[in-house]
Amino acid sequence: MILFLLACEDAPKYDKFADVFEPSLTVNAGAVPPNGERLQVLVNPARVGQCRALPELTANVDGVVMTRLHGKVEKESYGYDRDCSVYEFELDASGIASRPVGEKSVVTVTDGVTTLALETKHLFAPRTLAVQGEVAAGGEVVLRWSPGGDVIATENSFAIELVVGEEKRRVAPVTVTVEEVRFTLPADVHGPVTAELLGTAGIAPPLVACNGAKTCSVSRVFLVPPVEIVVP
Repeated sequence: MILFLLACEDAPKYDKFADVFEPSLTVNAGAVPPNGERLQVLVNPARVGQCRALPELTANVDGVVMTRLHGKVEKESYGYDRDCSVYEFELDASGIASRPVGEKSVVTVTDGVTTLALETKHLFAPRTLAVQGEVAAGGEVVLRWSPGGDVIATENSFAIELVVGEEKRRVAPVTVTVEEVRFTLPADVHGPVTAELLGTAGIAPPLVACNGAKTCSVSRVFLVPPVEIVVP
């Protein structure tokens, strides 16, 4: 019996970050009122196994240390334990978003031995729309999406909400590419009009590199200012 207890005590404890099974690295960003610019980082295994608290785990974006969250999350459709199987970090990113850090951002999660890293472009850059060329009632409008290069979900549907005086009108279909937004104006629309792109949840910053993780993903909540169009 004593030998058995000693053998149990000497058994390896698989509580290292390297032992997390096929981890995925997820980055969610966005300027969401009233909370301002926020960043969330999640690491979770492909299959939940042994509970590993990993207290030494840290995360940073462009060298800025994030805050580790603890405790259980209970939602109607899902739940997870941030001290066991899903490791979550957050950051008030307003300071980062306002400083010139270049077009690329690197998010890193590490225990000092094993490191997961994700590289993306324009994570904090504001997105804007600008009218290209001439416009006419009943004709096609081309809006340039800046800074461009984002990933467009092919299954996503987009629409344009036009505000003409006190009236709101929804226009679809809308074609969205990595550089442009195209739609056709109704033939009876004239004068100053504001156009707002709907469906931006289907647009994400591009993933440049994924190191150490089984999968990586990036998302952002876009608040794109409406653009004014003057229709003759």
